[in-house]
Amino acid sequence: MSGAWRLEPGDCPLCEAPVHQAQRLGRRGGAAHGARCGVETTIHRCRSCHLVYQHPVLRPEGNPYEDHPPDDYFNAHSAIAKVESGQAIALQASGLLGRTGRLLEVGCGRGDLLRGAANLGWECAGIEMTPSYAEHARARYGLRIETGDVGASRLLSEEWDVIVMAAVLEHLYDPLGTLRRVAAALRPGGVVYIDVPNECSLYTRVGNSYQRLRGRDWAVNLSPTFPPFHVVGFCPTSLRQACDAVGLEVRSLTGYAMEGCMDLRTGGVVAWVERLAARFVLRVGHAMGQSAGLTCWAQRRSR
Repeated sequence: MSGAWRLEPGDCPLCEAPVHQAQRLGRRGGAAHGARCGVETTIHRCRSCHLVYQHPVLRPEGNPYEDHPPDDYFNAHSAIAKVESGQAIALQASGLLGRTGRLLEVGCGRGDLLRGAANLGWECAGIEMTPSYAEHARARYGLRIETGDVGASRLLSEEWDVIVMAAVLEHLYDPLGTLRRVAAALRPGGVVYIDVPNECSLYTRVGNSYQRLRGRDWAVNLSPTFPPFHVVGFCPTSLRQACDAVGLEVRSLTGYAMEGCMDLRTGGVVAWVERLAARFVLRVGHAMGQSAGLTCWAQRRSR
């Protein structure tokens, strides 16, 4: 189903501020991409909540992830490292709650992170909309995985102590609606873990400025119709606003370093210099407190 996308008008999906009031960051995809990946759209930053989003909105006619087998889509992710990350998240959750309990991951992919949490005694389950990814998690780890869209999830009708959304929120067309369901599924005092790219990072700002220097009306933010299929983008301001809107109190919000997945061995000299510079900017941004990634712990307020 590659390339099966429909274009729709839309305002900010977080605060609904009209698109004509937003800051235009540039074009993305198609002719506005070095490898001509995807369908062209325009990327905007909302002046009210700072969310980054596409306009027109590019919606898939089916599930675009089905074109990418688990080991293909997650080829830059070490399964061992993801299991270790799951253990680290579970330990942080235990510290916040003072105990273990029930943990649900929304968009669990291959199930590696859930396996890590289960290793530390958590009762774990996951939601995954792509059947091949869900089956991988079941077959490899024996996990309880619900296949389907988060909007119709039965697991989110149960109560959970912890809900994990690691690299998920940026893929959603209705991030606020999903967060609202997540908050409602938490027991009072329960916590949610969120991991998103930072669209206000030094990397995105330098990257967009570099495109202007080259005479291109391009943006480096998001990747609407090509992997990793990022639909919206958050920064500390927009992420805090999203949590507050659904009754979640931010307990911590920190940046983390990203190295990127750029292969220095491919392309010509210009491409090699660009990728080397990108890695340098990512490291400098992290040192300056303008990291390319954000992690957030937020707690459900008491009823």
